[in-house]
Amino acid sequence: MHFSSGINRPPFEAQDGFLQVTSGCSHGKCEFCTFYKDAPFRFSAMSEIEEDIKELASIGYPFRRIYLQGADPFILPYDRLYAIGELIHRYLPSVQTIGGYARVDNIRNKSVDELKNLAKMGFCDFYFGNESGDDAILSRMHKGYEAEEIGVSGVRVQMTLRKEG
Repeated sequence: MHFSSGINRPPFEAQDGFLQVTSGCSHGKCEFCTFYKDAPFRFSAMSEIEEDIKELASIGYPFRRIYLQGADPFILPYDRLYAIGELIHRYLPSVQTIGGYARVDNIRNKSVDELKNLAKMGFCDFYFGNESGDDAILSRMHKGYEAEEIGVSGVRVQMTLRKEG
């Protein structure tokens, strides 16, 4: 497996397959964050991603969820995320959902239709770092967005990237 830094995920994602699609953080300026400081931000090569998916498939475990690694893998353009989803489903047909960490501003680079298409492919339940809704605190902590964008992005996520059921 290709990992440029340690695996970072919520504890209840421990049973998931881990797949690095980005390393580091695209923002990397949050005052309080110490994660991902050891790895510069970059997209993983599609060839590495496919190799890692094949390696996960060779384990023989019927993963139900793939947890994308990196501080904000959802920053990837729609076409690249969709291609990664296709590879996951080709080699790991048991996978039902795909998640990971995301930044609020990762939502702005995708249309509602693109978000809905990703949701149909199983992309859902991303973890957003909404540590505050106060603009003064967001600015002081160098989050890179304001409270209004949290609300707008939250509505778009609720309309699109939700697991049905």
